[in-house]
Amino acid sequence: MTTILYIEDNLYNVQLVERLLLQRPDVQLLTSVQGNPGINIAQTRHPDLILLDVHLPDINGFDVLERLRADATTANIPIVVLSADATPGQVRRFRDAGANEYLTKPLDLKLLLTLIDNYLGDGGDAAVPQPEA
Repeated sequence: MTTILYIEDNLYNVQLVERLLLQRPDVQLLTSVQGNPGINIAQTRHPDLILLDVHLPDINGFDVLERLRADATTANIPIVVLSADATPGQVRRFRDAGANEYLTKPLDLKLLLTLIDNYLGDGGDAAVPQPEA
């Protein structure tokens, strides 16, 4: 059984990912609606992949990313940022801080599922197909 942690405060987005993962019965989804509890879950449960929203009610997703990358127990967990805020500077900032991928909302569900399959199948640094123009 593999585990994904989704740190996201929007219930609709959480439900969307839950429904998407019904196609992968061997994947357990853990969720947190705030950044600080999400960090604690990552540190104690060591998920195989983290999906991270940028705008959280307690701390910014960037701060979550920095704290996860600074902690030896979570530093190597692949992190995929999911956000509607996708200016080139924002994407570069997150990538430079250690995000493995940055996907924009509304989500391309086929791309997200492919990405999840690649990361969980390889254990990290998978090549992700880019959406067609």
